[in-house]
Amino acid sequence: MNGTTINQLETYKAIEAVCVQNHTCWTNVKEFRGPFSRFALKVAQLDLLTENDNSSLNPRLEYLIKEIEQILKVHFDRYFDYLQQKNSELYQVYNRIRRSN
Repeated sequence: MNGTTINQLETYKAIEAVCVQNHTCWTNVKEFRGPFSRFALKVAQLDLLTENDNSSLNPRLEYLIKEIEQILKVHFDRYFDYLQQKNSELYQVYNRIRRSN
């Protein structure tokens, strides 16, 4: 498995963990709940594919990563930018994890 894919997966899992730990900040925000559910599902799919696939060139892996990145760009980044004023600590944690990849 490609080391880059593993690093991305670990980053996605860290983002998911931060969201789960801070669910009270977003659980009532319907515009974020759906994207979070899709994100978590796709991260789980990516995790399963990386466990079962020794090829770094699997087109499904590439497609999942693109889907996850799209969710992050369109929904997560916007939401956490909004949170910057309301919960700067959570914003900083997310931003540090997001930029680590």
